[in-house]
This record gives sequence, structure tokens and C-alpha cells, in this order.
Amino acid sequence: MSYRLDPALPISEALRFVALAELDIAHTSLAAPPDRHKGVHSARKCFKRLRSLLGLARPGMPEPLYANLNKRVAKIGKGLAAARDAHALFDALNTLERKTEPGLGDAPIEAMRDWLQERREAAARNLERSSASQSLEMLLELRPRFASLVVYPDDFTPLSKGLQLNYYRAREQFKSASRKKDPALLHDWRKSVQRHWRHMQLLTACWPSELGARAEAARGLSQTLGDDHDIANLMHLATAPAMTFGTPEDVSAFLKRCKIRLKELRKDAKVRGERLFVEKPQPFAGRIHAYWTTAAVGALKPVAAAPQSNNVVAIDDARPEPAMQSS
Repeated sequence: MSYRLDPALPISEALRFVALAELDIAHTSLAAPPDRHKGVHSARKCFKRLRSLLGLARPGMPEPLYANLNKRVAKIGKGLAAARDAHALFDALNTLERKTEPGLGDAPIEAMRDWLQERREAAARNLERSSASQSLEMLLELRPRFASLVVYPDDFTPLSKGLQLNYYRAREQFKSASRKKDPALLHDWRKSVQRHWRHMQLLTACWPSELGARAEAARGLSQTLGDDHDIANLMHLATAPAMTFGTPEDVSAFLKRCKIRLKELRKDAKVRGERLFVEKPQPFAGRIHAYWTTAAVGALKPVAAAPQSNNVVAIDDARPEPAMQSS
């Protein structure tokens, strides 16, 4: 698995190794995929993993550098979002129909499926014309910047701070989302859960059994929250003033069907969240730091040689003392 930091390498080198591997995967996915939709999905996952890596390393990076790289990666992903989102909503509608009782709001489901199919085809045509090629150009510009990535100090300290900061954010967002049941709060929590999942993937090598289990638990929670977000978007679409997917009675029945599913998902998310975020942030990050230090001392050699790049750019030697960043 390429998305895993190697304890045998200095932290900066380990970060570069993973980042360049993700850029290679994204490039291959967009350049000539056998299935354009699968290629876009694969590339977008790479961009999310890159942003999670940056978030973990953020306390050891100059803030302008972090902001610039994060913005560039986000921009590439956003350019591919329309094609992926159209597929996601189409799949979410089919899942809703499968997971809930038939007969409740069936008419809007059929009308929405036809509309989403047209939207999906239009997004695919636009992707073929311009979005994929533009993304490839921006990817090539990113490579030398990630090839020169350095954190200071070049040890686990900045990563421990980044881990603690995101864990704290996810824990607080869980509390807020549980109290208010606001779809926007749930979506924010989902993004932090996704970052935590990927942080656990990055750090799995320091204790595979424990951190691998946490990564799977966070992935499962992220999927539940993703299903919640998709249904909230379907409800928004069904009630949009410019849209007509049936009679008012049909739409009302469809919304009821959505709410039944949301109740199930949010109950499941609450149980998963309570297990995943029971520990306080500082002891949690301190424990992972200890695991990593032990693994690094015991590591004899790198798992694989770090990829080389001929496009390395100069690095400013004046690196400020890292401080905890806030979003």
C-alpha cells in the first residue's frame, strides 16, 4: 500500500515518498483510464489523501506553503467534482430505494432517476472535453512542489500536533452534530472523520493491528456520514423550486422515506462516533507519538526506496519554529 509513511525514513522523506506516489496514481487514473468514471473517482481519492497528508504535516510547514499546496490540490479536485457528484447522487437514489420500504414516494424516485441520468451524461461529456486535460496539466505543476516538501523539525513532532489538532476538531464536531442534527454540521464532521481515517492509514506502520482497526472504523463512519449527506442532497433536490418530480403528495411521501433512512444512519453514526472519539486528544496523540518513536527506533531500513524526481525546486532554508495552526 503506497499511502503509508515508513518509520525507517526521515519524516520529510517519508512524506515526499507518499505524496509523489499519490500524484503518480492520480496521473495514471486521469491519463488513460479504461473507465472514465472510475478514473475520476480514483483521482479524487488521491487528492483527498494528499490534502489529509498536508493537514497532518501542517504544523511543520510555513503556513503560506501549506495554504498554497492545499488550495492547488483542492482546485484540481473541484474541477472533477461535477462528474463524480452526478454519479454519487444517482447511486444514492438507487441505494435509498433498496434500503427503504417500497411504495413510499416511488413516483419522485423514477422522475429523479431520469433527471440524474441526464445530468450524469452531461457531466461526462464535459469531462471528456476539458476537465480531465486541465487536471493533468495542474498535476504536472504540483509534482516539483511536493518533491521538495520538508517539515521542521524533521521528526514526528509536527505530525503529532497535526494529528491532535484534527482529532480534536473531529471530536468537537461530533458533539455539535449530535446535539443539533444539522446536515451542514454532519458534513463538516464527515470531512474531519475522513482526514482521521487517512491519518490512521498514513501511520498504520507504527502499530498495524491497532491503527489498521481504527482506520477501518473511521472509514465505516465516513461512509455512513456520506450516505447521510447524499440523502440530504436528494431531499434538497426534491424540494427545489425549479424542480418538479411529482405531485406535492408524492414529494411529501418521498421526503418521509428519506427521513426514515436518515434516522437509521444517524443512530448508527452516533454509536460509531462514541467509540472512535472516546479518548481525549492530547493522550491520544501522545500515545501514537510513542508508537511511532518505538517503531522508528526498531526500523532497520526503508521498506522501499523513495521515488526520485528531476523537477525538485529550491527550498527556503529559513524555516520558522512550528506552531499549532487553527482552521
